[in-house]
Amino acid sequence: MAKKSYAVIGLGQFGTAVVEELVDKGVDVIAIDSNEESVKRVADILPTCFIADSTNEEALQELGIKDVDAAIIAFGQNDKAMILTTVILKEIGVKRIIVRVDNDYYIPIVKKLGATEVVSPQKAAGAGLANRLESYDYKDYYKLDRKYNVVSIMVNPSFIPTTLMELQPKERFGVNILLIVRSDGASFVPGGNDKILPDDKVFVVGTTREIKAFREGINGKKVRVVRNKKTKK
Repeated sequence: MAKKSYAVIGLGQFGTAVVEELVDKGVDVIAIDSNEESVKRVADILPTCFIADSTNEEALQELGIKDVDAAIIAFGQNDKAMILTTVILKEIGVKRIIVRVDNDYYIPIVKKLGATEVVSPQKAAGAGLANRLESYDYKDYYKLDRKYNVVSIMVNPSFIPTTLMELQPKERFGVNILLIVRSDGASFVPGGNDKILPDDKVFVVGTTREIKAFREGINGKKVRVVRNKKTKK
């Protein structure tokens, strides 16, 4: 089976993170940015990175972007360049075009112009922050779609070790346990006879309500401290 190939256009923090993950997976990656310094930062891990203007169709053709399995437009803020790059990728025949959109107003526009997928990292980051603020024991938050999320929960140090068979997370709370990370860093996909231990980091998938119920089931409800107001004389 031929190796998958991807183009990452825009090498800010988001684009660089995408490149690093793809390189770790061993796939072929072409990365471009119009900023020389951004390209230099990525050059340490990826030789096929270039200084190029993504709104220049001839430049994209010369770099072989038309032959990749998917192209990711990873830069934000420059809406005009994002739209024009989407149109060019569509015209040169890229079948899968994934576009970062920071302003929801442009989502239906880029989809009509050829984007096959849209990601909104700022919106996801905001949702993750809100959930972490609300629940101190939420450590990571990933929104999968409008309904389901993946959240990592730190287990209370006073939690009594319990097997998944005893805990019944799916039957009682509606969540599935994806991964357990021990306090020593060891990680594994658990089975029914595996135990959740104090100080474990547990990755679960479910709706916001289901995950909240599971968190309360293992860590108890969040206690609010109410201070008495002094009566003014």
